[in-house]
Amino acid sequence: MNILLKNGFLLTENGLEKLDIQISNSKIKEVSKNISISKEFDKIFDFTNKFIIPGGIDVHTHLNIDVGIKSADDFVSGGLAAIFGGTTTIIDHPGFGPDRCSLDFQINLYKNYAKSCPIDYSFHGVIQHIPSDIREQMLKLKSDGITSFKLYLTYTYLMNDLDILKVFEIAQDLDLTIAVHAENHGIIEFLKNKFKNEKKLSAIYHAKSRPDYSEAEAVQRLLLLAKTANFNRLYFVHISCKKSLDILSKAKKDGQLFFVESCPQYLLLNENKYLEENGNDYILSPPLRKEEDNKAICLALNSGLIDIIATDHCSFSKENKDSGRSDFTKCPNGIPGIEERIPLMFSEFLKGNITAKSFLNSCCLNPAKIFGLFPQKGTLSVNSDADIVILSLENFNFKNPKSQAKYSCFDYIDSLAKVHSVFIRGNIVLDEYKLVENAYTGVFLPRK
Repeated sequence: MNILLKNGFLLTENGLEKLDIQISNSKIKEVSKNISISKEFDKIFDFTNKFIIPGGIDVHTHLNIDVGIKSADDFVSGGLAAIFGGTTTIIDHPGFGPDRCSLDFQINLYKNYAKSCPIDYSFHGVIQHIPSDIREQMLKLKSDGITSFKLYLTYTYLMNDLDILKVFEIAQDLDLTIAVHAENHGIIEFLKNKFKNEKKLSAIYHAKSRPDYSEAEAVQRLLLLAKTANFNRLYFVHISCKKSLDILSKAKKDGQLFFVESCPQYLLLNENKYLEENGNDYILSPPLRKEEDNKAICLALNSGLIDIIATDHCSFSKENKDSGRSDFTKCPNGIPGIEERIPLMFSEFLKGNITAKSFLNSCCLNPAKIFGLFPQKGTLSVNSDADIVILSLENFNFKNPKSQAKYSCFDYIDSLAKVHSVFIRGNIVLDEYKLVENAYTGVFLPRK
């Protein structure tokens, strides 16, 4: 099937340029000015005064996760929210599996969960312990297209330094990426217990129990461990504060190689939200920080220190979030965000807060390059998948999100752009704001 997209303004790293796009079957065949209309096209779309970007890639989602409380979004509802938000590919972080389970246990489980996902998907492996055959298990998953793994410095299956060094050494040898949740477990547990004993249990004490220095210490330690193991594919998930960014900036200037992810919430929201009546809605880890941290995230994004803006989409119902209204320790950690990321970040570009290059790199290109999907994904280049998002210039808000969480932490922010239409592999799945039913079923993406 041949499709022509006419008259749209394509976002390039130099800004907006009026270009046409020809799609042949599932791939992009041509991107140029004034492609002539002919009988060879089965369908022609006129996107005059609309913006065109590559399909967004969100490399940090938690769909179908069970933390004792089941998440609001599974791969169907989360995938639909992603479409309305201009995201066409996700790489999901599975939750923890049974104690001592093999590395492929959760991957096999999640492949079954995701079989009806309406967008393309892949997974990160999750490392809970270090079995004697961990190298063989990691190599096996690599052969199946799982080329990144996540470990934690906090929560139930936190890793000690020696275990981390073992993982880094194997990953360097196998050319794998290791994503790490960087927070100091001891600091968090000490402060959490302190506040519980003092009956300080409102939402703001969630933030106070996970101070910025608990993240910064973990970041510094991971850099030293990576340096010790000569490991150069360390990926920091959801970096939230200036203290961490200052450490990362110095390490980068010293020549160390690593990747940095942040999220819209750390750019646009701050800890004052915890003081509001519904402050428990904003409980996530790391917590929201201060306004100075928002500014530092913006500077780091524009300088290229932050490689990727993902979401850490981990949604729970209002009822579940309200279970922590009087005790932050009982509130499930996580907020929705898969629908909001692209419109919010594109709005930041339109406002002049971030550059076109920063937007494209962080939301589309770098996720594909770092996680082995480029040039199939992340770019509007000839022979790439025709994953294309069209945005219209209009004010709207997120007061009626598609996520089954049924609320948005960004509902008070007016976005300047709205997702108008979405193509995945040349199939139109959102047409003038309306979902096209059964237009496409996502596929598992083995990564390089």
